[in-house]
Amino acid sequence: MIGSLLLFGCSGQNLTPKDSLVIAIDAEPSNLDPRFALDATSQRIDTLLYDALVMIDNNLQIVPHLALNWKTLNDTTYQFTLRPNLRFPDGSPITADHFVSTLKQIQDPNFGSPLLSGFKNVEKVTALDPLTLEIRLKTPQASFLTDLTLIKAMPMQAKEQKDLPKDSKELPLGSGPYQLVTKEPNTLKLKRNPDHFKFNPKLENLVFKVIKDDNTRVLKLKKGEVDLIQNALNYDSLAKLSKESTLSFTKSPGITYAYLGLNLKDPLLKNKKVRQAIAYAIHREEIIEHLLENMATPANSILSSQNGYTEPAVRSYTYDPQKAKKLLKESGVSLPMTLIFKTSTDIQAVNTARLISDHLKKVGIMVELRTHEWGTFFNDIQTGNFQLFSSRWVGVTDPDILYEIFHSSNVPPGKNRVFYMNPKVDKLTSEGRITLNIQKRKKIYAEVQKIVAEDVPYISLWHLNNTAVYSTHIKGFYFHPQANYLPFLDLSKN
Repeated sequence: MIGSLLLFGCSGQNLTPKDSLVIAIDAEPSNLDPRFALDATSQRIDTLLYDALVMIDNNLQIVPHLALNWKTLNDTTYQFTLRPNLRFPDGSPITADHFVSTLKQIQDPNFGSPLLSGFKNVEKVTALDPLTLEIRLKTPQASFLTDLTLIKAMPMQAKEQKDLPKDSKELPLGSGPYQLVTKEPNTLKLKRNPDHFKFNPKLENLVFKVIKDDNTRVLKLKKGEVDLIQNALNYDSLAKLSKESTLSFTKSPGITYAYLGLNLKDPLLKNKKVRQAIAYAIHREEIIEHLLENMATPANSILSSQNGYTEPAVRSYTYDPQKAKKLLKESGVSLPMTLIFKTSTDIQAVNTARLISDHLKKVGIMVELRTHEWGTFFNDIQTGNFQLFSSRWVGVTDPDILYEIFHSSNVPPGKNRVFYMNPKVDKLTSEGRITLNIQKRKKIYAEVQKIVAEDVPYISLWHLNNTAVYSTHIKGFYFHPQANYLPFLDLSKN
């Protein structure tokens, strides 16, 4: 009780420099080289340090960035015209050759970039002149422009991080609106790039503080040692902080998708009526209200309502324990049945799993909850060593994800970790990834979402809201739907 009073009772004096924004994050970025960054923290910071040909705007649309425009010459050939007079911070020009170099590195299996799979379909990349880049694909790839947002302008043949000394803080030079000036344990400092072609950040410095403990993050925000925390607080802390007069609180619909995965190779879970019964037995609204503090929206698909490809007319599983019992009876399984539910040790994930276990118990499904540290948990998921598991997909924008997670060719070690196999879904998702006409593509993925909702390889839970708590000294805060850090460019302090 005393700790709680201390935590939520201190004043909101701002102690950070007026020209700096200090952001508390809950995890160290694993790699700030965009050719190797996989974790969300690294990728979000990379949006500040590097520029791509194209980017995803606030409406989740692909728009030109370093490219002035692009043309689709045919179904497999793209031609990009770069903006004139683009430069790295050292004054050297950015040309089409920089993208040729980076793409060739990523396509080299020996280079070891995790981006390789998204660019295996690139047949040839050519700099026609310093400002004109042509990329030819082997086959049509509808998600190609979305994938291209990950390819950043970098010096030609920039060294791979493993080629640098172990104690090196060197990063490939980026042309982004900020530059990394210091990287120390638990602290990264970025300085404004005054010569950026497009963005003119209002604050001179961004400082990222890695604070892994939730209570410590809250305390430093309350004391004024941190200006902002975005999507890095538990829901109990958010609910309390949202009422603080010395802090501002903002939330908005997000695209992070929470779900239950079911192992369709399991003798019990391969029965569709059992899977549907589980879906009806879970009281999502109760969990959202009481555990998530109303900071999520029930989901019926991996694609959020903000996504132009989402299909609203799919089967939904509103809480109905009587229907769940009826389906279990029709399934022919013996009750009570027991299922092993695996989750990480994250307290929010554990609490959610406990509530779901309580819901399932009411319809005759006993749950044995097993929590594991992240490495063990993820390895079990990747190898199919589970019956039920809970997880999230972060930052989904292109519907090609439905091919990645549900096509039968992608069973482990691929991303179809639930071993879902449906020939019609295979056919449709294969068509969707080569269909460039948007309206035709929407019809394809609408059908996929309807089939998947009926088959229930995943049980959709909710889309998490983006949340932020920040000092009242901060002005102009808003969210990008992907919760990246580009909105920080528009923030100011008084």
